[in-house]
Amino acid sequence: MLLAAERSGAQQEVWAVPGAAIRVDVAVSREPDHPDLGVFVKIPNGGLLPGKFRVPDVRDAQGKQLESVIVADSATDGFGVLFAKPGDGETATVYITPSANPPPRPANTRLFPATFFFSKNGNASLEVAKRMERDYPPAQGASFDEWDYGIGSMVNPFGPDDDFSTWIVGAFLLEKKERIYFCTISDEGSEFAINGKMVHSWPGLHTRQGGAKGQRGDWVELGPGLHRIDYFHFEKTGPQEINLCWKRPGMETKDGMPEHVSGLAQSGRADIKRIAFKDGRIAGVVRGNTQRLGYYWIGEKPLVLFALSYGAVTPSDALNVTWEFPPNKRFAEPAIDWLVSGDPDTISYPVTLAVSNAAGIARTTVRMRCFWTPPALSLDTQNDRLTVRKALYDMLRAVPPPADPCADWSNDHWGMLIELLEPYNAGPILIEIFNRGFDTLQKRPAEERWVLEDRFIETLRLQRKDKLLLDWIARLEKNERTSARKFRWKDERVCAYLFDINNPAAAKHEVAFLKETAIAPDQTQIAAMRQGDVERALGNYNAAMKFYKDAQDRFRSRNKVGMAGGRLTYVGARKRREAESETNTTAKASSKRPAMQSLASRMKVDDWKIYTVHDASMYATITSFLAQDALPEAFQKLNDWENESPASKLSGDYPMAEAKVYLSVGDLRRAVNALATYRKSVTMSAQLADAMKLEIECLQQLNDKVRIKEIAADFVQRFPGHPYEAAMKEVLAP
Repeated sequence: MLLAAERSGAQQEVWAVPGAAIRVDVAVSREPDHPDLGVFVKIPNGGLLPGKFRVPDVRDAQGKQLESVIVADSATDGFGVLFAKPGDGETATVYITPSANPPPRPANTRLFPATFFFSKNGNASLEVAKRMERDYPPAQGASFDEWDYGIGSMVNPFGPDDDFSTWIVGAFLLEKKERIYFCTISDEGSEFAINGKMVHSWPGLHTRQGGAKGQRGDWVELGPGLHRIDYFHFEKTGPQEINLCWKRPGMETKDGMPEHVSGLAQSGRADIKRIAFKDGRIAGVVRGNTQRLGYYWIGEKPLVLFALSYGAVTPSDALNVTWEFPPNKRFAEPAIDWLVSGDPDTISYPVTLAVSNAAGIARTTVRMRCFWTPPALSLDTQNDRLTVRKALYDMLRAVPPPADPCADWSNDHWGMLIELLEPYNAGPILIEIFNRGFDTLQKRPAEERWVLEDRFIETLRLQRKDKLLLDWIARLEKNERTSARKFRWKDERVCAYLFDINNPAAAKHEVAFLKETAIAPDQTQIAAMRQGDVERALGNYNAAMKFYKDAQDRFRSRNKVGMAGGRLTYVGARKRREAESETNTTAKASSKRPAMQSLASRMKVDDWKIYTVHDASMYATITSFLAQDALPEAFQKLNDWENESPASKLSGDYPMAEAKVYLSVGDLRRAVNALATYRKSVTMSAQLADAMKLEIECLQQLNDKVRIKEIAADFVQRFPGHPYEAAMKEVLAP
């Protein structure tokens, strides 16, 4: 019944042209420089417009017919109409009637467009170029658009740069009578006419050299007023150039050469406000398909970024809007960003805008095209990173579940994703990929896949869904083919129980399996360190220190320990052997000590001093990285610190740094667990008060009121008279 009502209501609308199938309401957004140049509107086609041909009828707000001509009728570029400026100067309606035959050219029309570029690939010749102007509708089978660059170009903006024909129509205004010299510089053939009269023809296959000094032209006597220029050109192969030049009175150049024709007059412009069908359907206009934002090139081919949106819909229209991409991709939001892989000048990627209401669906298909090389965008810029990440996410969501959303991604798309990912900042992109594209992901190179897996696990931590986290750790371990990476997932399971789920008993059970599978030296070190973490979480600090010392010794046995600038330094075992060999060789010829000083003789005496300096330095470095939003560097430094000096986990600097790193990325549970473990392991320290305050701030975000009060009460007992005491008592107040 609703459908019938909608159709009935639409048919009762009074149309000024009863036989028209579509009406397009427009508003003038730019005045024409001369009344004869009219107002131009490009109406989308791509399957939207009915009939083999179209007949326009333009009416003003009062229904009075306005003079109009067809500028071009292209299945891909749209239906261009030029009409006389309406009396009110603001609004008009274009009625479109389908026709089986080409409409007749309006007799004695004064209207012509300026400046417009028409291009057609294939069978390039001056005859093809001139036929575009003679045909009606003009330029059949060609691409076209407004042109703001005068009568000149060094490329074909609408297609390949070889084998194309061009027609450019423009206009200029003279205030008084002038004698002007016009000439063409072209590669290859060209000719031009003024006010319909041929001025000069330079046909054939040639380079620009024969006309480079302005010798391919003639003088023309012109009166005041508006004058039309038609320029025709064709290009076969090699370099291409379109250039109309002139010499006017008072125009003096150092070399006496003519200048490129500039300051051309322009037609007005109208923006589409609404497209309605006689049967009640409403259509939209695709915006942005030729307005690429930029490109990124990090792999085999550039990825060109488009931001698509739809227009020409009034708020009173109750519509559903869907973007459709091949093959079988749908996106039901008003705007979408898209990355197209390929050389910018060859991109021609179709997109369909489907607008539906109770009366039915209206579809228009356009192509994303890149007429000019777009600007290069930088992934070092935060705004660019966010934009391209949104594009990747939009592309994933456009694939209907349960289909694999990245099955047709190129290596460039995957490479772009890897470049974008930062610790704890993958967002929902990886959720889509791992949930629906896991099989495709398993086919990616191991190093690439491992990065995605690590970022994915971080994303799950932020969701705080413990069962899901453990299930995915088990699945990733099961699907892994390398033993070292399988060990990585066993370690991750221990960490999940310890630092996310806060279940030390379960972690102790899992750490036994971790220890059993530890074979390589680095694995036995990690197993010892995790045993220390478990004991620390259970409150067994002496046992924790024993395991931490074991882990530290194992690390030092594989690395050369030294001092540089008051800091601990380490070199891997292979490099250590190389350094020792070099030292033995040079020791015979020199009494100088090596730059990498061994700590074997010093660790017994001032080990605690060295590590105190080391911890302070690491804390300061991590704090500096966080201040600069350098998260990857901060996480790497924290990992280095954990391996070099695991015993530091029992002092103040490391837990505070760990908490701040995790707090900066929103991983509140890991931040809280680090601070809670530290609070329980010490009676008093210089950083304890700040650590407890920070722990409460984290718990407030987690809305854990019970633990907040427990810590506040503990603080008041430990730090009577402290500056934070009043705030803690406020927390404890009923």
